[in-house]
Amino acid sequence: MKFRVLLLLVFMLMFVLFAFVQLNDPDPAVWVPVYLSAAVLCFLAYKRKLFRWVYAMAFLGYAIAAFLLWPPVYQGIFFDMSRSPAIEEARESLGLTICALVMIYCFILEWRYRA
Repeated sequence: MKFRVLLLLVFMLMFVLFAFVQLNDPDPAVWVPVYLSAAVLCFLAYKRKLFRWVYAMAFLGYAIAAFLLWPPVYQGIFFDMSRSPAIEEARESLGLTICALVMIYCFILEWRYRA
């Protein structure tokens, strides 16, 4: 199995697990679709079914959302959420940043495949 295929499958599984963990979040209706859409995009990159611009648009969406959700004062990500809402915002922003980075990877794979 190629490294490219293995990495895409790992990303896909990771995003499905992210979505599963979000089921007990206060707002799962927002975060479950966010992570499941990233998993679907990884699966479609594995199948080579989409064009580069789809991954570019997904990257922009995830990156802009991560930037907008970043807390005004960073207080870490490892503490209990009851300590400060900024901790949850930092975690959400980090998850969106991971999604954005994976979309860059999918874009590069598609660019190399179609070139």
